[in-house]
Order: sequence, then C-alpha cells, then structure tokens
Amino acid sequence: MNNILLFAATITLSTYALSGNMSSNEDSKDAHDQSKDNRSFENILNNEEMKRLHKRMTLYGMSEPGMEARVEMITTEEGRAYHRALEDAGKNTAG
Repeated sequence: MNNILLFAATITLSTYALSGNMSSNEDSKDAHDQSKDNRSFENILNNEEMKRLHKRMTLYGMSEPGMEARVEMITTEEGRAYHRALEDAGKNTAG
C-alpha cells in the first residue's frame, strides 16, 4: 500500500514540475516571437519608398497623385505590409 502511494505521489510531483517547465518555456518563446515581430515591423516602417508613397497618398488625398500613390501601395505586397505595420503601430500607441 505504501509503495502505491509513494508511486502516485512521485508521478504527481513529476508531472507538476514538468508542466511548470513547459509553460515557462512557452512564455519565453512567445516573448521572443513578439520581439521578432516588433523588429520586423520597425524594418517595414523604415522603408523610405513606402514612407514617400504614404506621405504622397495622405497629402494629395483623392487627387490624381494621391490616387496613383494609393494604387501603387495597394498593388504591392510591400505596400500592404507597410499599411498593416502602420495600423499595428497605431493600435500599440493608442492605449
């Protein structure tokens, strides 16, 4: 009877310790992934061509140069990524 209780207690404690180690490992991985995402957003937002297009788009609005800049940003993957990064940066500073 004592052997069964000792075995059950050992399994319980080892499972508890293992689950604690796994959750802290996942947390550090999530933090690393989040810092990697922040660096990639910073790299995207530092693109001078996209900054120029975005400025032209917002400055000229619905006029021809503004619409040309808007179309140029929408049709490229780089432009869509820049727009998503701007939105995410706005969400992070909003609150």
